[in-house]
Amino acid sequence: MRKLKNAILLAGGDSTRFWPLEEKNFFSFLGKPLILYQIEEISRFVEKITIIASQTNVVFIKRLIENYHWNSICQVIIQKDLSGQAGALLSVKNLVKGESIVLNVNDVLDYSILDKLTSLPSLKNKIVLYGKKVNEYFPGGYFKFDSNGKIEEVVEKPDKDKTPSNIVKLVVDYYSNIDNLIKLLEAVKTKEDNHYELAINNLLESGIDREYVVYDGNWQTLKYSWHVLPMMRLFFNKIKKHQISPKSVISEKALIIGPVIIEDNVKVGDFAKIVGPAYIGENSVIGDYSLVRETQVGADCLIGSYTEVARSYIGNKVYLHRNYIGDSVLSDEVMMGAQAATANFRFDGKTVRSVINHDKIDSNLHKFGAIVGKGSKIGVNSIILPGIKIGKNTLIAPHHSISEDVAENLFVRKGIFKNKT
Repeated sequence: MRKLKNAILLAGGDSTRFWPLEEKNFFSFLGKPLILYQIEEISRFVEKITIIASQTNVVFIKRLIENYHWNSICQVIIQKDLSGQAGALLSVKNLVKGESIVLNVNDVLDYSILDKLTSLPSLKNKIVLYGKKVNEYFPGGYFKFDSNGKIEEVVEKPDKDKTPSNIVKLVVDYYSNIDNLIKLLEAVKTKEDNHYELAINNLLESGIDREYVVYDGNWQTLKYSWHVLPMMRLFFNKIKKHQISPKSVISEKALIIGPVIIEDNVKVGDFAKIVGPAYIGENSVIGDYSLVRETQVGADCLIGSYTEVARSYIGNKVYLHRNYIGDSVLSDEVMMGAQAATANFRFDGKTVRSVINHDKIDSNLHKFGAIVGKGSKIGVNSIILPGIKIGKNTLIAPHHSISEDVAENLFVRKGIFKNKT
């Protein structure tokens, strides 16, 4: 199969809905930033990758590309003033020409589906959109079909009872000539956040030849902070057997039930138990009598004695001691005092909701603990209730029950939320 000419990788989003976590593109899975996984996979199917970055992440993206020697096929462009996908694609005007596939850095899927493009009878003057059948409502764009079964329109975020089909549009958009789209993007006038979708619909109305492909493989996106958990599980599918570094030190009394990856200089104490799939980053310590199951533990962490961590994502330099952490995400440098815990299950058995921009969003997760931002510290015997998010650099005093989101840089003491001084 031939390679496609261009891939445009969207990496300029501001990650506001990802709060209290930061920069989705660099979130690490199995020891590697997400954006690097994407570049490695996409490079198998395209000749050149253009990454649209923001002012805040461009330096780090360029550094990653240089360090991992992707300069030969990758170029990085800073997104222009207009926000969203429209602003990203307008940024490539005169820099990317001809055949192009538009992809989102935060969407992980099986990119072998791109082979289906080159197997189509003709790609001349054509747009090809990829979609996925869904069984429950997803807040995205849906395909609307005409009487001949051709895509007529992309309906962006319809009401739950007004979806035109059960096929959600993925950000896998092929254009035989990207200039056709850019001209329409420049012509669209709207105050809504649907600039890109309107341009696609105008292109469809122009009578351009169109196809759609239904993708039936694994797909996961990072939109909200709790999406880290299903994304982690998707990456766990890559662990097929034990990969234990010879530089690790594992007690003969420890129990490891695979598959697991254990990196260099990890220490696993007496009677500790690790149940895979799991990942333990370099220089981390799994203390005596601890239980780590179906969890990613980052580098330089201490999972102290008698701690249980289940189905959770643990960042780098996290320190735990006699805690229960269930179905949660702890960002880098989080510390939890003895007996502090995350509650992860509603007694009524319903899915857990979490607040985004003053609205309660259904996570569709029956077990969902807490999301704790970088550098925050939780005092001894404190409890964080299901679906709660705590901002970075926040301190929770001992013996607290946290039942609502807490902003960053605060000191929570005796029910009082104070700025740290």
